[in-house]
Amino acid sequence: MTAFEAAGDDRRPRVVVLEHHERVRLGALAPALEDHSRLRVLRGYRDPEQGHLEIEALIASGEYDGLIALGSPDGVYDADHLPYLHDSLRIMADALRRGAPVLGLCLGSQMLAHLAGARVFPGSERGLEPEVGYFPLRLTEAGAADPVMAIYADPPPVLFWHRDTHDLPRDAVRLAATDLYATSAFRLGRWAYGVQFHLETTADLLPVWVAQSPLPAEAGVNTDAILEDAARFDAVVRERGARLAELFTAWAAEYAREPDRL
Repeated sequence: MTAFEAAGDDRRPRVVVLEHHERVRLGALAPALEDHSRLRVLRGYRDPEQGHLEIEALIASGEYDGLIALGSPDGVYDADHLPYLHDSLRIMADALRRGAPVLGLCLGSQMLAHLAGARVFPGSERGLEPEVGYFPLRLTEAGAADPVMAIYADPPPVLFWHRDTHDLPRDAVRLAATDLYATSAFRLGRWAYGVQFHLETTADLLPVWVAQSPLPAEAGVNTDAILEDAARFDAVVRERGARLAELFTAWAAEYAREPDRL
């Protein structure tokens, strides 16, 4: 019996979350996902062998209705020596093949871009500094009309915490940029999204990032100011996260109802 089968008659959509690092959690997305979906969080970085078996079973059965991939200090190009990243790429490719809703955040966005044929690389290759802190989004015309980006169209800035980036995949729609990076969000097809910013990270999660990550020092940013911003924007982050999670689970439920989805 799978974790999803154990839910019995629960008709909520089945959402799989790929967690890739201890400090990068669902955060603002968690409450609404827990309410509106049957949530299964896979942590292959803790036990790669068990994670591999779980992902193999999900790919074989197709018993999921949506996929969310979270971030990590590691990069797509680390998959050759980090088996759990390779497994995450495999199930994301499976989700894309099936046409299930996909949400990739930071590393998850880079994974989605990689699978769509775009190059993922450190921003330093093109003279770009790490992007660390709260920055405003610049929506494209397509982004202004997009249901996900509509949640993030208001003035409060969003949290970035990355040094890697990627080219825009062929056939993808660019949705947002910042003053420094050309692609901050994109969409593939109907409901596969790559989002470079950390829309999930709440104020209570950020202190450990500040304490453990080398990126603030690399970017030369004031971490006290970042934490002050986190506290100031926390209510907005949580409200936006709830709206996005509700939208995503509605898509997953729609996908689950499609008779020929397998």
